[in-house]
Amino acid sequence: MPTVLLVIIIYVILNLAMLGLKMVRYVWKLFFSMFFNDGLADTWRDFQETIQDSERWWKKSIKVIVLIVCFVLLLAFFVVNLVVPILVYCSAYSRYKNPPKEKVVLPVEEWGKNIKPQFACVSLDTPILPKPYTDVIYVEDEYNPEVNEYIQAHYDEICRVFAKNCLSFNYFPKISGQPVSSASLQYMFPYLPKDFSFVNEEISMAEFRKHIVKGEINGPTLIYMVFWSKFIPGIPQPANCYYLYPDIEISLADQFEWYAERISSEYEREYSRHKVRGRLVDPTENADSSFKDYSPSNEDLMEEIRVRVEELRKRGVQYHLLRELFESKPTLSRMVITKDYRIFLPDYHNVEIVMPPLPKTMYLLFLRHPEGIVFKEMADYYEELLDIYKQITNRVVERNIKKSIRDLTDPTKNSINEKCSRIREAFMREFDEDYAKYYFITGHWGGLKKIMLPRDLVELQAL
Repeated sequence: MPTVLLVIIIYVILNLAMLGLKMVRYVWKLFFSMFFNDGLADTWRDFQETIQDSERWWKKSIKVIVLIVCFVLLLAFFVVNLVVPILVYCSAYSRYKNPPKEKVVLPVEEWGKNIKPQFACVSLDTPILPKPYTDVIYVEDEYNPEVNEYIQAHYDEICRVFAKNCLSFNYFPKISGQPVSSASLQYMFPYLPKDFSFVNEEISMAEFRKHIVKGEINGPTLIYMVFWSKFIPGIPQPANCYYLYPDIEISLADQFEWYAERISSEYEREYSRHKVRGRLVDPTENADSSFKDYSPSNEDLMEEIRVRVEELRKRGVQYHLLRELFESKPTLSRMVITKDYRIFLPDYHNVEIVMPPLPKTMYLLFLRHPEGIVFKEMADYYEELLDIYKQITNRVVERNIKKSIRDLTDPTKNSINEKCSRIREAFMREFDEDYAKYYFITGHWGGLKKIMLPRDLVELQAL
């Protein structure tokens, strides 16, 4: 409103100032006589006579231009003074009668409190059977331009959000018909030839949606398989569905992040048996209660390995599709411990597994004991660990090393878990967890920890 008043004031001042000019006063006379006195025809005739009575042709031209400009300004003056105020008043009155409703923007956490997954079932004959609580698939009943455009523009970012929560985000248009890099294939399947190449099959949302035999997909949806404690082979597998809402105040970026954290937390609850609940932890079992024998989180991995794992999780179901094409179970390599205590896997291009002396000492101890070891009994193996460390390093064990080994055998400390993490990293640096888990130390809380690799594949040239 202040802007309109300013424009009106400027027009009034300009017109009053121009009344000092004879020509302007003449235009005003013509303008008023047009509507109140002689009419339009007489006004036009007077205007023509004025032009004809002028002395010179250039004076005539100037007079014509000045008359036209003055007339336009005068007309604009009346429009601004009459029409604009009326429009502004109507607009203000409309806003007064219908005030805009303030949008209530909820925090993501508040919005998520009322979100519950919808139940669905996926038949086993689907070409892609997602891994429970790992593969999250985007499906939709009809093309949603807003969500698809967002995913296309932020695909890598979305994949990183899910990978951060140990999940893989699967968007079929980004997977179908794409070649898989030889480096990724080598990491996923370490026994394949180094020059092996592969191109993904064409996968469509419509094809996958046909195998959802229970439940409906109504709009943009994230679907993932869940575990069924009463599993019966041949029957459809349960799945949960979370809907994406492109038209609400919560951004799609926030929705994707919230869903990733929610699904990951559901995974953690499913594996709650790995955690100590409802009881006081015996101080001698602290190390055991912190041991992880399932998929390590990204925080547990070195940056180098984290990048590789995230890259695999970005591909998602294509990994499982390749597994179905290549093998029904992992092809394991022999393990050779040489006389100088180096670790090689001959059937995986003779890759060497490198780890620091203390983790290697502990690893060789577990290789010596295929029956397994309980963490709270590690103190019984102190002397054996010292002996192995001497052989590996070929030197006298110093006092600080003895203390480190003593910490390693102390179940109240976390040293043993740190060494297990370093062992896990040593293998996962070279190939995927589906193969590495047979080589590093695994086991359940409160039970034996062991290396799952069959001992007929282990050749100990030392020890």
